[in-house]
Amino acid sequence: DWIYPGSFDFVEMYEGILMAADTLRSLGLDINIYPFDIKSDTIELTRLIRSGKLAKMDLVIGPVYSNNLNIMASYAKSLDIPVISPVPLINNSALKGNPTLFLSNSSLEVAQEAIARKISEDHDNNIIFIHSDSTGMDPDVKRFKKQIINELSYKIPYEKIKFRELLFYSRSMFDSDSINRLNHALSENSKNIVVIASEDAPVVSETIMEIHNLSRKFDVSVFGYPGLRDIETLEPKYLFDLNVMVYSPYWIDYSKDDVKIFNSTFRQKFLTEPSEKSYAWQGYDIAYYFISGIAMHGKEFIKHPSIHNPDLLETQFDFKRKKYDDGFENKKMFLIRYSDDYEIKLAE
Repeated sequence: DWIYPGSFDFVEMYEGILMAADTLRSLGLDINIYPFDIKSDTIELTRLIRSGKLAKMDLVIGPVYSNNLNIMASYAKSLDIPVISPVPLINNSALKGNPTLFLSNSSLEVAQEAIARKISEDHDNNIIFIHSDSTGMDPDVKRFKKQIINELSYKIPYEKIKFRELLFYSRSMFDSDSINRLNHALSENSKNIVVIASEDAPVVSETIMEIHNLSRKFDVSVFGYPGLRDIETLEPKYLFDLNVMVYSPYWIDYSKDDVKIFNSTFRQKFLTEPSEKSYAWQGYDIAYYFISGIAMHGKEFIKHPSIHNPDLLETQFDFKRKKYDDGFENKKMFLIRYSDDYEIKLAE
């Protein structure tokens, strides 16, 4: 009760980091960890930097807020200290000009690229692209649409692409006509691939409900953004009935021995077990990957992280430099399908 609720996720991440350090210490590494609470305050971070306490660090994990991350990455760049962003960012602009900055979370752009490639495997099917960008100015929607069409055009001539764009309107605006609009966009003569290009809960929930109502009449497959898994108001039965597929940077296989050991040890140390969405898993993987990589390969690892591929708990890091002299972003994602037997299976 005495922990501020907004801090709890990061407390669990810190616990995961501590467990990774213990594992590496058991292998003979000498590790010192220094936690700093800057209270999401730019002034606190500036004071910490000016104190010189960070000048001799081998690795910095955080801060979690974009403004502070930019300041930290700019400072660390001059000292050639790698900085890890441990949480998702709205965009990856922080990478620009920061060759020692690593985004451990795959961005939405990575998910879009993966979905577009997967959709192109079914290039002969009817594709319905649903979004809520009524102004036509959302760069994420415009980029995603272009990526899908480009991937499809590699497989078939442009004029043969069956691509329908559908602007989302809530039921309160169109009532029963809302589902009729989708009905007219679907085809009875071929498979339909519906892409929900939004992470807004109302858009996703209403769209999934409408697709579910039409699924007895039409052959439908649904793709969604990673954020779809976090929408608590969405009825899970709809996801399983529709075999919804999403790309995610995370996958936990609870049958693996190292995952079982992690859960058991975490329970002994902290008197609880981390949920599937807990930052504890991510904290462990980030700390284990980067500390062991630096220990084994030194500065060469920071320049070429692909030389290091340890077996981690839920993440497979595949860092790629975004542009020349820019930072690194994790490009690895898993395709997760909500299957008929009510299990989430790893497809790739």
